[in-house]
Amino acid sequence: MLLDVIYSICFNICLLVVLAFMMTKMDFVQRLLLNEEGGSEEGRGESVWQRLWEKVLLGVIFGVFCIISDYIGIQVTGALPNARVIGVLSAGFLGGPVSGFITTAIAAAHRYLIFPERISTVACVLSAVIHGIIGSFIGWKKKENRQYSNTFLLGVTFISEMIHIVLILLLTRPFDAAVEIVKIVIVPMVIINSVGMVIFFNVFKSIFNTEDLKVASKVSLAMRTAERCTPYLGSVEKDRKTAGKIIDIIMEEYHCQGAALIDDMKFLARSGAFSSIVLTENNYPRLLSATKTFKTTRISRVPLPEDGFYPLYKENVIISAPILLDEGKVLALVMLVKKNAYSYRADIEFVTGLANHFAMQIKLSEMEKQKEELRKAELRTLQSQINPHFLFNSLNTISYFCREKPEKARELLLALSSYFRSMLEDTDYMVTLDTELEHVKAYTMLEEARFEKRLSIEINADPEALRSCVPNLILQPIVENAVHHGAMQREKGVGKVIVNVKREERSTRIDVIDNGPGMDYRIVQSLYGGEKVEHTGIGMMNVQQRLISLYGKSYGLQIVTSEEGTDVRMNIPDSAAGSAQQEKTPG
Repeated sequence: MLLDVIYSICFNICLLVVLAFMMTKMDFVQRLLLNEEGGSEEGRGESVWQRLWEKVLLGVIFGVFCIISDYIGIQVTGALPNARVIGVLSAGFLGGPVSGFITTAIAAAHRYLIFPERISTVACVLSAVIHGIIGSFIGWKKKENRQYSNTFLLGVTFISEMIHIVLILLLTRPFDAAVEIVKIVIVPMVIINSVGMVIFFNVFKSIFNTEDLKVASKVSLAMRTAERCTPYLGSVEKDRKTAGKIIDIIMEEYHCQGAALIDDMKFLARSGAFSSIVLTENNYPRLLSATKTFKTTRISRVPLPEDGFYPLYKENVIISAPILLDEGKVLALVMLVKKNAYSYRADIEFVTGLANHFAMQIKLSEMEKQKEELRKAELRTLQSQINPHFLFNSLNTISYFCREKPEKARELLLALSSYFRSMLEDTDYMVTLDTELEHVKAYTMLEEARFEKRLSIEINADPEALRSCVPNLILQPIVENAVHHGAMQREKGVGKVIVNVKREERSTRIDVIDNGPGMDYRIVQSLYGGEKVEHTGIGMMNVQQRLISLYGKSYGLQIVTSEEGTDVRMNIPDSAAGSAQQEKTPG
């Protein structure tokens, strides 16, 4: 008898596995498993009755299985052991309370009607109800993700069948008959049904695996598409031709039915499918309103007739993803997908990933533009720092040489011209060190002529270092500081300033050394801390901030000072300088 019961239950489980395989081919079962819901309000409203009907149908299918299971089960001294528990629990697991309660009602009613006077009928009917409640509750709690581990399935089925066994012992009379029933059915019903539940649900895992592969493929495709679109994102809001290239790339890579970039009621770019669509306040799609209000990806299948997108819904599903920009501004990336899939999760992942990448790249582009504007402002600040005293003193010096040494005066006038040209004209933000030193030499020639024998300036540079790129006007403020606040502050002797440029393995090191009385400790600390104090030169602070902004805090000025003089050092890294060389920004 025990072997017959085991055979009967195994046959029940095989039948259920075949049923599970057939169900994996049904679109509505796939949607239920993948939790495919309408993303927008109209999508949810349109699908609510369809979803309810699908859950009712699922409950009926499992109810029919329970009926078949009753008929092919073997009678054992007033009992009917079978795999009913798998059908009842599965209905709740997959379809939630609606499917679970329908299957429970069918299973319980049929079990009562087929053998109403058998001694185990009450226990079997009550256990079916309890199983239905357990399955429905779990399906309701797991409605966001109906994937169940093997251990979980095994444990729940084991506990449910043990409840059934206990009910048989409590409600079946005479008690000896109940014990006899339990001896025969406990192993097949508790152990085999628990294993059968695991086998049954593993058939459904093929749906999840297939969908996961689709999502992974779409993510990879989104990354490739985003990479191709990145160069055009900086001007997407202003240049329709550029925005059009983005749509062309999306259509080429994804092969969707249509795509568009929308800013409020304005199409920044669109494919041919959207060419006849005109958006106004009266027909503005609820899908776009929901996207911008909730700032999440929305999906819609059937809109109202007055919806601006209405002509597109005949054969398509529309997905809209927000591109979140600064100050709360939201653009919409809209795509048309063919209306024939049971799940649009992969499409949603693609559009969402693409929109998020677009938002990040547009923000980075804006930040880069702001950074460039800041660099221009810093350069203009330096260019505006033309000391009128320096100009006055230079002209006085030149006028003196005009009488005594006309040729020298001519050289100084050329130097002054070169100096002012570097300070005032538009030039590249990054220049070669050779160009920067020419500007410094023009300045030092004027200063040496002014102070004559009281000032000596020496510039030593490795020839290979002259090709290195440095920020424009980065060196002159340091040399000027060394002259006026260093060398010329000596009470006795000649003030000296030495500029050493040395090529190192991965950087260019520049030292500006003076033999002055040393720099005030508070000024050094203010330069390191970025907080200006009295007597901190604007030029020096500007240089420090520009170096840190370009290359990082570790590449700021390094200052060694004492009563014997000051050494101000900067290191220009090759990688940073090389990339910065490409940034040809007007000064």
